Amino acid sequence: MSHLINLTRLRTVASALSELNEKVVFVGGAVVSLYSPNAASEEPRPTNDIDLIIEVTTYTEFSGQIEERLRQLGFVNDIESGIICRYRIQGIIVDIMPTDENVLGFSNRWYGEGLLTAINYPISEQQSIRILSAPYFIATKLEAFNSFRHGQDPRKNSDFEDLIYVFDNRESLLGEIYTCPESVRSYLQTELKRLLKDPSVYENINSHLERTTASQRTKRMLTIWNEIVAL
Repeated sequence: MSHLINLTRLRTVASALSELNEKVVFVGGAVVSLYSPNAASEEPRPTNDIDLIIEVTTYTEFSGQIEERLRQLGFVNDIESGIICRYRIQGIIVDIMPTDENVLGFSNRWYGEGLLTAINYPISEQQSIRILSAPYFIATKLEAFNSFRHGQDPRKNSDFEDLIYVFDNRESLLGEIYTCPESVRSYLQTELKRLLKDPSVYENINSHLERTTASQRTKRMLTIWNEIVAL
């Protein structure tokens, strides 16, 4: 159900963006199921917002061009949230973040590089959106997890949960990481090596998997992580 809800919201937002849909890249938990070939059977966590990134270099460009166009398209600033990049469209929360942290004072270090290699993903017969390649999506989730914005306990952290979902469901991921740019591959190796050193790593992974098969899938994931570290 979460996958279908997220997909419906993605279609609504992509349509509302009009020509801006070609300039943004969809990131975050709302697109995590798109990295699974069996998204309908492997339900992702529910999420209440849609995260987008866009390449702008100055606040003037963001506020004077992007925000003005968003307002023309019907997007409304969610002032009550206190989040400077948050909007609402047809009841859907949309966060639109510049890739350059100097614009709003925050970002994710992998947004800029990831945007350059973003891929098209069809969400209906008539619509496509751009999403990060799988290695960059994983890198953004590791970076977000390290910020502890969703808590320090991996068992309760939604960024870590998304990370586990992709590793558990995307069989092509190891090959994609093997051929991805060295910068992001090296980062993934460093971060996964750090996670593997955690004495609670088995429990951390296991807690996000379906109970009846969690043990087998956790062991498989640990094997994959070790293979990536050894690349």
